[in-house]
Amino acid sequence: MTLTGHQDAVTCLMFDSTRVVSGSLDHNLKFWDIHSGLCLNTIDWKKAEGHTDVVRCLQADSWRVVSAADDRTIKVWNLETGERLVTLRNHTDGVTCLQFNDFIIVSGSYDKSVKLWDFSSC
Repeated sequence: MTLTGHQDAVTCLMFDSTRVVSGSLDHNLKFWDIHSGLCLNTIDWKKAEGHTDVVRCLQADSWRVVSAADDRTIKVWNLETGERLVTLRNHTDGVTCLQFNDFIIVSGSYDKSVKLWDFSSC
């Protein structure tokens, strides 16, 4: 099965038992059904206050997706609806990596810093 729909190179992805989430140089996130290959949702950066530069990394749990990009932001999304829940800004250059649990988001950046964010306030 091949999932197609991004307008530029795919830069990051994650999957679970039901979905694939992909990020791209086109600045968009796409949510796919892992069984049918159908695109369930697209977070279009122009319409959903999404990332305005390359999406570099993402991680998801059972109900949220956290994405980070060269636009220096981290965004938290509702996995089911694609609604943006919060945007975190404090890096001075693109965000290259992240991990999270129920309490903390940890992010790394081209600005040579690692930041810890209180996830309970998101």
